Amino acid sequence: MCFTIEIHLTRKAIEDRFRVDTSALYDFDFNYFYRAFSNPFIPVIAQEDSSKVQLMQWGLIPAWSRDREEAERIRKGTYNARSETLHEKPSFKEALSRGRCLIIAGGFFEWQLVDQVKIPWYISLKNGDPFVFAGLCDSWRDSLSGEISRTCSLITTQANPLMELIHNTKKRMPVILNKDLENDWISGEPSLLKRNLILTARNESDLKAHTVSPRLSSPHAEPSDPRIIAPYEQLSSGRLF
Repeated sequence: MCFTIEIHLTRKAIEDRFRVDTSALYDFDFNYFYRAFSNPFIPVIAQEDSSKVQLMQWGLIPAWSRDREEAERIRKGTYNARSETLHEKPSFKEALSRGRCLIIAGGFFEWQLVDQVKIPWYISLKNGDPFVFAGLCDSWRDSLSGEISRTCSLITTQANPLMELIHNTKKRMPVILNKDLENDWISGEPSLLKRNLILTARNESDLKAHTVSPRLSSPHAEPSDPRIIAPYEQLSSGRLF
C-alpha cells in the first residue's frame, strides 16, 4: 500500500515535465511528505481536462455517497485502490470509466519490518524527475451544504522485487506510470486487457531507494523539513545493498 508521498517540486518542474497549466498550484505548499490519513490536497491531472493541474483531496468519495457521514466513512478505505479489483469495487467502478487521473509526485515512502521494527524508506526515480502515480478521482456534492468535494485515490499493484524487500509485509507498491503510458491511462476507455498492461509495477531498474530517519513516523515531523528525505543509517539493519 502507499499512504505517504513526497511532492517537494516546483511549478516550473511540473510545467516542463507535463506541459500543463499549473496556476492551481500558486499557493500550494510543496512539502517533503503528505500523509493520506490527513486528507491533504495534492496535485492531479484529471481525465476531464488533461491540460491543467487541479488540487484534490486524497481519499476518494464516490459521487453516489448519500451524506457526509457516509462520505467520511467510505474515504477511510479509499486512499489506495487495488489495480486487480478496480472494476469490482462500488467506490471505484464509476471513477474507472470517467475519473482516471495522474497524481504528481517526486517520491514516496514505505516501511520495512526488520526484527519487529518498522524502518522507513524513501523511493524515487533514479533520474530525479517528477513522475505520476495512476489514480482515480470523483466529485461529490454535499446535499446539505452544497459543497463539492474533489477527491482521489492512488492505485497500487503487486510489488516489484525491490519493493518486495522494502514493503515486506504487504508486498504492494503504487503504480508509477511510464511516460508513454500516461496518456493511455487518462484518454479513451481502456479495456481490462489494456488496464492490466498499464497498471503494472514500475521496473526496479528505474528506481532508487534509501532508508530515512524515523522522525518521519513522528506526529511532530515537519513536512517542510528536508532532513525527512535525507539518507539515514538505521541502527537495525534495513539496508538492501
